[in-house]
Amino acid sequence: MNRIFQKELILVAMAGTIAVMGLGFIIPLFPIYVSEKGATNFELGLIVSGFTISQFLVQPFFGGISDRFGRKFFMVGGMACYGLVAFLYTFAHSLPQVFWVRLLHGVGAGMVWPALTAYVIDQSPVERRGETVGLLSSVEMVGFAVGPFLGGMLYSLGGMNLPFIGCAVLALLAAGVLWVGIREKPPQYQGETLTWGERYGFASLRLPDIRLLCLIGFAEAFVWGTIITLLPVMASRLGVLPEKIGWLFSSYFIVYILLQKPVGKWSDRQGRKKPILLGMSIYALAVLLLSQGGTFLYTMGVLAIAGAGLGIYSPSVRVAIADLSSKEVRGASMGFFFTTRMIGFFLGPNISGLMADRLGQGFPFLVGAALLGLGIWASLALSENLSKKSPEPLPVPLRR
Repeated sequence: MNRIFQKELILVAMAGTIAVMGLGFIIPLFPIYVSEKGATNFELGLIVSGFTISQFLVQPFFGGISDRFGRKFFMVGGMACYGLVAFLYTFAHSLPQVFWVRLLHGVGAGMVWPALTAYVIDQSPVERRGETVGLLSSVEMVGFAVGPFLGGMLYSLGGMNLPFIGCAVLALLAAGVLWVGIREKPPQYQGETLTWGERYGFASLRLPDIRLLCLIGFAEAFVWGTIITLLPVMASRLGVLPEKIGWLFSSYFIVYILLQKPVGKWSDRQGRKKPILLGMSIYALAVLLLSQGGTFLYTMGVLAIAGAGLGIYSPSVRVAIADLSSKEVRGASMGFFFTTRMIGFFLGPNISGLMADRLGQGFPFLVGAALLGLGIWASLALSENLSKKSPEPLPVPLRR
């Protein structure tokens, strides 16, 4: 069956959209919320990236366990954890308290996204994986595009607590949608014997293409962490009202959404390498332009260019990991890839915060552009296997 509009995929896309809409409520406002508690740029980066500290620690393991016991439990349980923890932000008054809540929030995310992505790919026709993942991403990103705007409205109505409560309610709603709507057969390969490295994705690093894709994901996430940490504060210092900061990110997400499905179809026809290379190149250009600063409209336009770059890159890199991984270790491989991204997302805010304190807020963007240059090199170094419609998958067990 080659249909991508299946009931389960639609429900997963709906749940993902609901959850990321709630996350979108708080992303543009969170750095301001932390700064108002007296955080330095370094402390701001540490707290923003706290989400990823726990996420990158748990993702390979939750992804690997979902290969063995199924995806549904981790999607539902992760969404429920994600929602319940979001309520705790309303009770966190000191910077250490906010940091600990941020860590717990990352555990919920680490349960959800490897299992959710692997589930979508498991259910997708092989020849339409790029299109399916692109469509899923575009639907989810509707939540991110709308979320910052609605989060600004909630902020204006009830202060910072209201966006946190909204995030919690939507995540719990997403958990309910998945619990009721998803039926999953137990994996047929759960009795197979795999080594620890195979089960949790570490053995996939034996493939050069997997290593290069992880390097690309690291660079992209490092820079995105820099953007979401420093840009709201930069805009606020230029006099942009908190409720309008979300508009900047909405321009990014709108362009990202529009490109997902067509680029996914293009990668199904032409392979994954070209979209990854083109997307990284456009993203690097946008980050260079952000380093110069500018007006509200200038920044909105540059973020739209960044959205174009990541919109071209994103579906292809995730599907490339799936293409290279057999079903027995797909969740683990996705989890390991997401973990390398989370390492970048953790380091980006912290290192950029230190650089901003000492060298000015434009300098971290120049460093980010240089790091994306390394990602462009890695894109060029990907094998021609990823220029094919159906790359050779990772053999399992790997030791054979």
